Amino acid sequence: MSQLVLDRNARLLLQAKAHHLDPVVLLGGNGLTEAVIKEVDRALTAHGLIKVKVPSDDREERTAIFEELADKLGAAKITQIGKLLVLFRPIPEKEETEETPKVKKAAPAAARKTGAKARNNRKRLTEMIQNKNKEAKSLPWAKTVKKGKTPKGQVKAVGAKGKTLGSRLASKNKGISEE
Repeated sequence: MSQLVLDRNARLLLQAKAHHLDPVVLLGGNGLTEAVIKEVDRALTAHGLIKVKVPSDDREERTAIFEELADKLGAAKITQIGKLLVLFRPIPEKEETEETPKVKKAAPAAARKTGAKARNNRKRLTEMIQNKNKEAKSLPWAKTVKKGKTPKGQVKAVGAKGKTLGSRLASKNKGISEE
């Protein structure tokens, strides 16, 4: 295979995309082997744009590896910065064969209804709580605590003097802070 040649603007765009990538393939002490070439080929097929790290200190050797990878794999050389090489090859489109099962798409979810259903559920719960409170008034311990209704229709515990239980604690705390 021969190298893929890109124009300057395409290379600059791919270089910007590759900036945040981490190296996918790291060459070992043996240098460029068939296993490394297969791994780079697999990574190019999966990702399209990859970084390869070459640990060699010799600049000419790194350039030779870069050239050889681009030639053997039909990839475009994007950039070489230090020990990092950036390669690009377009991801091939998958062809559908008869062997691959076709996946059915899920039906779109039904649109959510307005809040009428939730409002009816709240009303029903409030009525159930109020009915339980009528039964509970006959119990001896229920005389000390009254139940009152809030503006939203929810039941709230009220103390013997008609104040909500939370407000009594707040008023006690205010008295302490004022003194």
